[in-house]
Amino acid sequence: MHTEITTTNTKRADQLQFLRFLAFFNVYICHAEAWLFFKYPSSHCAAAAVSFFFMLSGLVTGFAYCGKDIHLGLADEGRYLWHKIKKIYPLYLFTTLYTFLYADHMSLVQLSGLSSFPKQLVRNLLLLQSWFPEGAFQYNGVGWFLSTLMFLSIFNLPVMYLLNKINRRPRGWMTLLGSLAGLLFLTTAYCYLTKQLDMSFWQYRFPPARMGEYLSGMILGVLLRSVKPYLKQGRGARLAFTALEIGAMCFWFLMLSRPGGPWRSNIFTWLLPNVILLSVFTCGMGWISALFRRRPLVCLGDISFECYLIHYVLIMQYSVFHENQVYTQLGNAMVFLYCLGLTVLLAFLIHKFPRGNRGALQ
Repeated sequence: MHTEITTTNTKRADQLQFLRFLAFFNVYICHAEAWLFFKYPSSHCAAAAVSFFFMLSGLVTGFAYCGKDIHLGLADEGRYLWHKIKKIYPLYLFTTLYTFLYADHMSLVQLSGLSSFPKQLVRNLLLLQSWFPEGAFQYNGVGWFLSTLMFLSIFNLPVMYLLNKINRRPRGWMTLLGSLAGLLFLTTAYCYLTKQLDMSFWQYRFPPARMGEYLSGMILGVLLRSVKPYLKQGRGARLAFTALEIGAMCFWFLMLSRPGGPWRSNIFTWLLPNVILLSVFTCGMGWISALFRRRPLVCLGDISFECYLIHYVLIMQYSVFHENQVYTQLGNAMVFLYCLGLTVLLAFLIHKFPRGNRGALQ
């Protein structure tokens, strides 16, 4: 979820970086589930993490542009989107083309045949794959997220222009709170009304389906940016926020094992846990936030985008080369940790390239 604040600028916001890495780790667990060597509710952890990413991306956008003068126009919009594409596209292009090394293994990389090969490749290269019911997981299967994210990014400038106008009005925060509640309600209604359709498309990948989470995150970012100057420091506040941070994380992980019915498990179940988690940790006043601001943990968060794009390719390639192997529990642990470790190592190396911070998940 890329915004202009790619690496948070204040100590109070650095804790969000490690939350990004924890969300990526949940996606990794889902994709590496075949080698999972510990008990974990892996069936829905990716859906919860993806919802978190969309809401977080909106939040950081709202937090970054709160109170700023925003110029609207085609030229401004074009420059803004081009700036975002330059940050996310090079690694995405490389990982997409890299899948050709094992594209002959049709069943594992989900290529449906030579006749559909050029059409789907064009969709992926243009970041349009999430608009189609079929083919979204071909090549680098996590690229659909960037496809949806780029659509949502089109609304960043006009929506922030409107939110800033509302926030400057007397009691504008009440309008923002009402809008937030309305978006969460509409998102819930959308999930319920589409429960008879292909929910993996209409609720999970279809770009407009994610607008509720994304815009809710933007509103939440504006509200939190506005209220942070009024939060009082002190030992009592530190203790209270530490308890809130522990509670928010426990609630988030608890909900992984309670996804609810199918229509709730893509988006609805994760709305409240993500709102609570992001609200508490954006304030950053507890001891858990202080721990997450430690430099090694922040560095892991900084490479979340690279990890996200790299891990799926490595997992698929390993699966192709070791298609029929069955491992012991120790063997599963070694493969799981090997792919994860290689992902993190490559992400660090790529992140050091002098092109700035490129993260769509940053």
